[in-house]
Amino acid sequence: MKKNMNIEMFGQSFELTGEEENVKLVAESSQFKNWLKRMDPRFVINKILVQAVDKRYDGGLLFAKLRAEVYDNHGNRMHGNLFMRGDAVAMLIVLKSNDKKWVVLTSQPRFPAGEFESIEIPAGMMDGKGDFTGTAAREIEEEVGIKVEADKLVYLDEFLSSCGGSDERIKLYYCEVDMPENEIEKLHGKITGVEHENEKIRVIIVPFDDLPKNTRDPKSLLAFGCYNGWI
Repeated sequence: MKKNMNIEMFGQSFELTGEEENVKLVAESSQFKNWLKRMDPRFVINKILVQAVDKRYDGGLLFAKLRAEVYDNHGNRMHGNLFMRGDAVAMLIVLKSNDKKWVVLTSQPRFPAGEFESIEIPAGMMDGKGDFTGTAAREIEEEVGIKVEADKLVYLDEFLSSCGGSDERIKLYYCEVDMPENEIEKLHGKITGVEHENEKIRVIIVPFDDLPKNTRDPKSLLAFGCYNGWI
């Protein structure tokens, strides 16, 4: 069944339309609400069609494909296609032993990119609570097996991963963990991941300065540059 829902936004309103269940799921999601909060008021939205959705394991919104009828404030039609996935976090984990430093990378399949072994720093999508450091700490424990308190995570920066087609913003953090060298060696090759999300992640430990030689992943390289003060 089709449904139209009227959405109010900074003095203007527009229709959110599509299948009733999908419209309700998108309208109530944290991704959509955060996207609207950040919207520049010079965008004039007449209508947004919910074309498709994917749900999380708990029934919440995972991804949505939206198509908007949108204009600038002079009445010119603008590109309005959007893949909505929400915010994410990525963590540069620096392991220290005496005067040596290593960095934690992970390898996992990334089907959308056609990469069966994508090597990158640990990362994860935000849940609906908007707790960035809490999400980061949880992802470190799930993907690496290291418990880090949220208040030990230091904010580096944030960036838009693909602003021509997606709303995703990735916040970058780092933490430094003192660990005996033999324990650091044991982490290398460890298999981790969350079973209900079908994750299979392999931990890779490399000398800190070798990170750029081991990954082409933008968030990993940006975090490395921010940590070193290059960015």
